[in-house]
Amino acid sequence: MAIYSALSRYSLDENGQTATRTADKATSYSLYTVRAGDTLERISARLFGTTERYWEIADINPQIKYPLGLVLGDVIRIPSS
Repeated sequence: MAIYSALSRYSLDENGQTATRTADKATSYSLYTVRAGDTLERISARLFGTTERYWEIADINPQIKYPLGLVLGDVIRIPSS
């Protein structure tokens, strides 16, 4: 397993106008090979039991420019926690 530093949380300034990323603790990840019909939400539902965690997958895979446009056979990171 590898380690990544997730920057998936944001804090807003006092006016609520500017979002600043704040770092999460380091977490391990596993690798997943994209299958036919996969989307980040479907992968999240299958692996985590909820579609709500799709953003965590997107956050550690900056190479994914369009979440619905996953490429069959691509290998992406999946957070372990």
